[in-house]
Amino acid sequence: MVWLVFSVLKKVIGLAVLAAVVVAAFVLWQNPAMLQSLIGWVQGVF
Repeated sequence: MVWLVFSVLKKVIGLAVLAAVVVAAFVLWQNPAMLQSLIGWVQGVF
């Protein structure tokens, strides 16, 4: 029974992470200024 709970929880967390990545990509695609800001930040870090 416990394995079922953890299996479902793992699947839900995976789907939530995937949804967050998709939403973030969509927001950055729709907002080029934010994308440029993110690119500048990444270049500054690395």
